[in-house]
Amino acid sequence: MVIDIKRTVIKTQLRRLIVVVCFILVLLIVLIGVNEKYTVLGMNKYQWAMIIGLLYFLSIVFESILDLNYIYYSDRDEHIIFRYFSMSILNKKKNSIEIPKNVFAGYQLISSMKGIKKKIILLQKIKDKIAKYPPVSISSLNKRQFKQLIDSLDKYK
Repeated sequence: MVIDIKRTVIKTQLRRLIVVVCFILVLLIVLIGVNEKYTVLGMNKYQWAMIIGLLYFLSIVFESILDLNYIYYSDRDEHIIFRYFSMSILNKKKNSIEIPKNVFAGYQLISSMKGIKKKIILLQKIKDKIAKYPPVSISSLNKRQFKQLIDSLDKYK
């Protein structure tokens, strides 16, 4: 089975572009197109510009808290392959985990923010011990992809 979320990455990037364009347009309309003496709900155009900027900033912070990753998962050969990289603007480090199926020891799920933020820790048998890979955010997977990933990993426990 292969899980590749290229379409989700494209949608996320497109959504970011649309939000930035809308933010700039609304900000320009508020700052340039509105008379200085005109108020809405008792606030002038500069206060509205600050509120719009704060909302944009909060949307960026929320997305960075989710730590969305591009994820590629495959279990076709003798290895379980899990490739990922952050969709964050600042971090473009690419990571890959390859575990032979015969030494795969399972996984652990970590859920936070009422299940919105999910991470997985893959486990591997090394001699007589269990090694843990660093947690990988899988928040970008939809419900169907998440179920496919878990069902696939459960086969090799």
